[in-house]
Amino acid sequence: MFKTGYISVVGKPNAGKSTLVNKLVGFKVAITTPKPQTTRFNIKGIITSDTSQMIFTDTPGVHIPKSKLGEYMMKGVDESIKCVDVVVYIVDASKPKIDLASENIMKNIVKTKSKVILVINKIDKIEKSKILSIIAEYNNYIQSINGTFNEIIPISIYKEDGLDILVKNIEKYLPEGEKIFSDDEITNITERELVEEIIREKALNNLEEEVPHGIKVEVEKFKKRKNSKKQSVYDIEVNIICERTSHKGIIIGKDGIMLKKIGTLARKEIENMLEDKVNLKLWVKVRKNWQENENYLKDIKNKY
Repeated sequence: MFKTGYISVVGKPNAGKSTLVNKLVGFKVAITTPKPQTTRFNIKGIITSDTSQMIFTDTPGVHIPKSKLGEYMMKGVDESIKCVDVVVYIVDASKPKIDLASENIMKNIVKTKSKVILVINKIDKIEKSKILSIIAEYNNYIQSINGTFNEIIPISIYKEDGLDILVKNIEKYLPEGEKIFSDDEITNITERELVEEIIREKALNNLEEEVPHGIKVEVEKFKKRKNSKKQSVYDIEVNIICERTSHKGIIIGKDGIMLKKIGTLARKEIENMLEDKVNLKLWVKVRKNWQENENYLKDIKNKY
């Protein structure tokens, strides 16, 4: 009996959602950084085995939105758990406190008919004796709002501990069905979108704290050609959008050193992904308050 189903991965920022999806898929379909709100839209990772096809949706970290961009991100999380077979709710074991964001996640989960698996991640960072108290705390809260967890699974993505148990339990709750995607498909993200995300990841990891979340990356040109040696080369031109003129100077850096660093790191990863040489050009542009402008948010809004 072959099974096919949709799984939504939800949790607070930095709980390990994107890392989990990447690890299970075996390919980097979602960028990862230590900074909150790295994931801005729902990203699908697809795992096909002899017995099942699992379609994972990696969602933005749940937070209190402070802009239209934030509102769209949280709307995407809400939409992602409405019509899935399984919700995987990831909690950071090193920061397990149930706060307002945690309560909102569980209240939304309880409203669905999906099976819910609570995943306690980063168990390698705490004493094992604390795991039971974390489980008890989350169990008590969800029961207080008339909900339940179908499974509770402690894991360490970093140490690859418990991932096989998680996959088996997810598959257990999937319905019987035919494949939706072909065997070689691993994501719904296009190459252009992956390029944008890779560049944004390098910016997030290298820029000062107040700058990264005010940037947006847009591919203007994405063209494959043959060079004089008959080798394939991608010509890629990209705009890095920021909200302030002062941020533009920080992104470029003294004598262009920061922009060059971002470009060099991104180009190497893009070449590995595309398996061809890449001619990458980056431009920095200012669009004030783009996170509140509907026109600038169309591409993100349309992904939900």
